[in-house]
Amino acid sequence: MSTLAHRRRTLALTLAVAAAVATPLLLTPQTADAVPAPARARAADNCTAFNTVSIPPYYLNNNVWGAKNASGKQCTWLNSYRNGKANWETSFDWTGDRTSVKAYGSIILGWHWGWKEKNTRLPIRLNSGRKVTGSWTFNITQNTPTVMNVAYDVWFHQKSNPDWKDQPHDEMMVWLNRQNGAGPLGTKRETVNVGGTSWDLYVGKIVNPNSSWNVYSFVRTTNTNSATTDLTGLANTLVQKRLLANTSYLTSVEAGTEVFTGRGKLSTSAYSVSVG
Repeated sequence: MSTLAHRRRTLALTLAVAAAVATPLLLTPQTADAVPAPARARAADNCTAFNTVSIPPYYLNNNVWGAKNASGKQCTWLNSYRNGKANWETSFDWTGDRTSVKAYGSIILGWHWGWKEKNTRLPIRLNSGRKVTGSWTFNITQNTPTVMNVAYDVWFHQKSNPDWKDQPHDEMMVWLNRQNGAGPLGTKRETVNVGGTSWDLYVGKIVNPNSSWNVYSFVRTTNTNSATTDLTGLANTLVQKRLLANTSYLTSVEAGTEVFTGRGKLSTSAYSVSVG
């Protein structure tokens, strides 16, 4: 992904999320003690831009931050939430520049420009010894050759309780799968082995008029469709390399697919995040 594309992503995402937060009709809240239905039919408005579905402690977001300069659509919906595991899908059909992301339909735990569920157990301070692990099993359908990734997006702040106006200080992407030439922001620094998995580490930076932050991307050297990933282990690798401060707060874990172009679907059969 080019630096310009990532800047556009950030500016559009900030504005779009703010708009979504300010438009409660797009939300489908549940009370904190509500038990999600074992299965849920696709909602009639699941293709609405930035439509949000609450499944505490997570929520789904049909995030189409890069759609302004593209042609197409995306839909994100929940199938079920059982025993702490979410099953959801994102269908997409995008055309346009192959180097710019159109959307990131995703499930979110924690901070996201202000909107979050309760009882997320986040943030955690990296030097606290607590562990954050993601478990994800998914399938990719490509009706046309699709430039895309399937990735975590993990955010860090220097304060323990950031709200919508607090820009992140660092961002860590964790690519489990990439297709048809999709590439991360920045330049490759090195190949590392973390948790028995080989990763290419890329380093870049977002620069906006009023904010900037570092972007670190761990890209698996071999694709997978099912993995348990030690997210704090990857973050601590950045600490060991003096790229990230161990006093940073891990404030959010997001997971989904960044789609550049193509038509297809990401189907997640089981997803959960453990916060120790």
